[in-house]
Amino acid sequence: MVCFLYNAASTMEVYMRKATMHYIFDAIEGLILLLLAVSGFILWFALPEGSEAGKVVLIDRRTWMQAHQWLAVGLLAFFSTHIITHWTWISYMTKNFFQRLKKS
Repeated sequence: MVCFLYNAASTMEVYMRKATMHYIFDAIEGLILLLLAVSGFILWFALPEGSEAGKVVLIDRRTWMQAHQWLAVGLLAFFSTHIITHWTWISYMTKNFFQRLKKS
């Protein structure tokens, strides 16, 4: 009985660590997405291409563009990590979906 309780607690501990890791990755991914959207709107509305050189929040268009591009690279890296860490769930759900379609 003690062994069972230890295994259950250990499994729950691993699950919580995994859930915490997913939460942190998703929070960072969401923050990067938000910053990417903000920089995109600034580049689109406040500093459109071809306009006179201006600055928004003391940052010029070139710097905003570089930040926007690096945020896109960061989002791609976190999104790839997200897909990799959830691959088992994605494959299970896809297989389950197509099995249901066959039965219908």
